[in-house]
Amino acid sequence: MEKKEHNQTQRNGTIHFILLHSYFIFLSAVILGVFFDTFLSYKLFTNPLYQTLGLLLIILGSLIIYWAQKTSGSYHPEKAKLKNRTYFDRGPYKYLRSPTHFGLFIMTLGLALILSSLFSIIFTILAHIFTKVYFLRKEESLLEIKYGEIYREYKRKVKNWI
Repeated sequence: MEKKEHNQTQRNGTIHFILLHSYFIFLSAVILGVFFDTFLSYKLFTNPLYQTLGLLLIILGSLIIYWAQKTSGSYHPEKAKLKNRTYFDRGPYKYLRSPTHFGLFIMTLGLALILSSLFSIIFTILAHIFTKVYFLRKEESLLEIKYGEIYREYKRKVKNWI
């Protein structure tokens, strides 16, 4: 029993390790974008409306992340098994398999708009694609190992659009 708990803890740590790295990629995208904008002095978004839109995107992204964290924090696999339900398809997880990443993407785009940083927008989009292709695939394979058929059924129902 102790070995099973250790393996599960190790997998959970790995999932958080993957998430940490993918979040760092988004932070790096903004920093790299600001660096390029500083040296190339390319300001496309000078209208104050873009800063307002950026602020709204940061608020929207924060709300999505909060909703996702609140929903996933209340997940109890033992209760789900007793009720013969998955509990994966709750909250924002009904619509997206990775709402936290989507919220972070939206927030980072908002910050890039506030900073009037064209390169931050470009690097944010590239970071989103990279994390989706590389990190989220790893995370999903670990979740399949951990939850098995329950997670595979969830993946069939909820597509990973964004």
